[in-house]
Amino acid sequence: LPSLGRIHPSSIEHRILGRQSKENGVKIGGFRLNSRSDSIAIVWQGHQLELCSGKAIHWPDQKALLVADTHFGKAAAFRKSGIPVPESSSAEDCQRIEDLIQRTKADSLVLLGDFLHARDGRTQIVRKELNTWREKMPNLEIHLVRGNHDLQSGDPWPELRIHCHPDPWTEFDFDLRHLPVEGEQPPFLAGHLHPGFSLKEKNGSSLRSPCFLVGKNRIILPAFGSFTGIRKIKPVGDDRIFMTNGQEVIEVPTY
Repeated sequence: LPSLGRIHPSSIEHRILGRQSKENGVKIGGFRLNSRSDSIAIVWQGHQLELCSGKAIHWPDQKALLVADTHFGKAAAFRKSGIPVPESSSAEDCQRIEDLIQRTKADSLVLLGDFLHARDGRTQIVRKELNTWREKMPNLEIHLVRGNHDLQSGDPWPELRIHCHPDPWTEFDFDLRHLPVEGEQPPFLAGHLHPGFSLKEKNGSSLRSPCFLVGKNRIILPAFGSFTGIRKIKPVGDDRIFMTNGQEVIEVPTY
């Protein structure tokens, strides 16, 4: 994982796309890390899900790709407020989604909230970029579970043909949410937290990156948007952490 620093995977066995792997095993800074791959398949709530290094989940049974927190138009909103930031990364993020759809052969895309960042980000440039992206995938079915930013920015432009749902969307065996919930709730996939995780080596150096948080009854997806930050999370109980740098994903110890 070159862009994740010097920490490398170890020989602990785990399932990668249904196969056992012991490749590239080393121990760094007292940590033993799982073998690396561009995706890792897990069985959760009786369903096989593929955690993709591109910060998405592929659900093969439903032929669906799920992403959270794209925050399209965030850079445009910042510039409109007088904050000097680089040009929009919307086109690059659209290309990343397109690449994931082509790789997974998904028929539908589910957006787990915060598709648009803010009303000020609804510029003609962003609209044109998203329209160009949509025209490349005219047969793709797209669903949006409205997040807190969507409630402020409004639903996507009608020509994008995105079906919008209140939070949570309860059509499946588990809920599809934007906002995570605590307590006794049905199992769910959610976003909102922009989860990240940190590892520290014995020499004091550290590694921090976006991650998937996988618990018994919840999965929190990393923020998909390039122009989004990460929030350090603390796993509890049997939570599992899968860190990603955008090219590879690895499971890391949480003790």
